[in-house]
Amino acid sequence: MQPRRRTLLGIAAAAALLVAVATGVRLTHWTAPPTVTAETLHRSMAAAVAGAHAPGQDPICVANGLAYDQEPVNVQLDNSATLAWMNMLVEAGLYAGPEEGSSGGALSQPIAIYRPSPELAQWGGARRLCVARAIRLADVSNLGPVADVRLRGKAYTGVLADVRWALDRPAPWLGKPGVGEALARELPSWRGARWQPGAQGWALTQRKSFVLVGGQWLPADAVERERPASARSGALPM
Repeated sequence: MQPRRRTLLGIAAAAALLVAVATGVRLTHWTAPPTVTAETLHRSMAAAVAGAHAPGQDPICVANGLAYDQEPVNVQLDNSATLAWMNMLVEAGLYAGPEEGSSGGALSQPIAIYRPSPELAQWGGARRLCVARAIRLADVSNLGPVADVRLRGKAYTGVLADVRWALDRPAPWLGKPGVGEALARELPSWRGARWQPGAQGWALTQRKSFVLVGGQWLPADAVERERPASARSGALPM
């Protein structure tokens, strides 16, 4: 009986070990974070752009106080910053000049006169000068670790990634020496990122949050816009 009891105990112990191992495997599988690829996030971001849940169709424009209409621009000769700006626009082919003139009146002063070229009508007006018709999604890269996050007080599984944008249908004169750099400096930052001119065109890179919703990875800001206003309280680190 003794050997038989030892055999039964051994079998029971082995069975218990197998159950424990199997349970551990199941728990590990259950708690393992979901995987995500750059291609998946790229598709998610592209779908958000197509659905108007992300930027893409608005032009990229500079607004710095000038009208950019079909009227001449008169600049006093001691206004070095505006003179430099207008001379850059002459290099871009958007204005001609400068011509010498005077402000007129009892206290007439010499001025520089810049006259708009026909090209300006394609890109200027409404007190802004546009450099591209829209933006386009270039790529998604540099994914961070998948982790638990909170979006407006609600728990999600999330991940951070670099989203790079490029200009869509840019102005042909952006590539002229000194023009692109000067215009990029005038553009405001966009969600903490700035446009960077380069040999391959302009680019802007955002560090962006994505969250898992219903088995799909979605841009966190698109999820936020879709949630009812009454449910909004809190924030997700961007």
